[in-house]
Amino acid sequence: MCQDHAAAQRDKYWHEHGLVNPSRNLRDQVDWGFGYYPSTASDGTNETRSFVLMTIATPASIAAGVLSTLLESLSKQTAPHQTNPFGTGTQLSEHTIVATTSHDAQMGCAKEELQKYKHKCYELDHEFNQGLQDFAALGQSKEHAYTVAISRIKTLVDIVSLGYDVLYFDPHHIFFQNPLDYMYTKTKAHLVISPTPASQCKRLVQAPGAPLPDDHHKLDMIFMRSGPGTFRCLYNWVYYATHNNVELVDKPLDHHTFRTVFQDCISSLGSDIMSVEYLDPAAFPADCHTKCGCASEVPAAPGATGDCPKEVMEKWVGYLFSCAPNAQALHDEMVKYGDMYTRTGLVVGSQAQG
Repeated sequence: MCQDHAAAQRDKYWHEHGLVNPSRNLRDQVDWGFGYYPSTASDGTNETRSFVLMTIATPASIAAGVLSTLLESLSKQTAPHQTNPFGTGTQLSEHTIVATTSHDAQMGCAKEELQKYKHKCYELDHEFNQGLQDFAALGQSKEHAYTVAISRIKTLVDIVSLGYDVLYFDPHHIFFQNPLDYMYTKTKAHLVISPTPASQCKRLVQAPGAPLPDDHHKLDMIFMRSGPGTFRCLYNWVYYATHNNVELVDKPLDHHTFRTVFQDCISSLGSDIMSVEYLDPAAFPADCHTKCGCASEVPAAPGATGDCPKEVMEKWVGYLFSCAPNAQALHDEMVKYGDMYTRTGLVVGSQAQG
């Protein structure tokens, strides 16, 4: 089944002229959904970047309230000069492309009670991905570990090729601060990605010219600055993933292939053209490693009340709940942490500290 889908997706994405161009549907969603954000270029000059956000929704994530909770957290994220093309200030939910895995997910994404978030719903290769009911089960199915991964890579290639920066995140996130503020003010690399699972609370610092860690790259979050090098390496990634037989084991295909392709890109093109940076786990902690975030590169302990320390929480930009076993458990964790955050007097959407 996996090989059948591999051939089918390869045939859909490639023809005699090369990689199939972005669909009209995707172009419309991105062109209506993009925003502007001020940034500083590598030469120190000020510039304005065009960006979109992207995540994935399954029927279970919609039914359990995961998507609505995620969008609610994004709706509280504003920033000075974060605008739509008409110069009006915006919320990040307005710039979010929700890629749905099936017709049911598409209908759920577009339901009336979610329209206040002004997100955009995009059909993510329903013919290949419609069997995936819960994103938490992705690693349990070789078939969908392949198809969703390929669909995700191809969509990212398409968005970058249209000239937009893109912040992709798996749906098991909740945001407390504006992630774009972090990306545009605290990072410089062409690609900024989740730390490797083995690093846990230790911050990975990628020295210029050093090889990428020889470790599994989970890619729960990827920020891509659009540019020639980014597009070239993404193009190589989708080619490699669709033209090579990769043993998936229990992880999505893009997790397995990322290091191979991007290490080759960095070695061949140089760090001026392609560079990779890892997110700070103190700003983006993961529940698989710590239940209270990270402090001084070790897991923080809860206080006497059971809540996480305020001085640790105020550094959180987002929290990752990839160890939640299903969509309902994920939703419950998102609500639990959101309540704890505000209970200590912190305000969702305010400036992160430190």
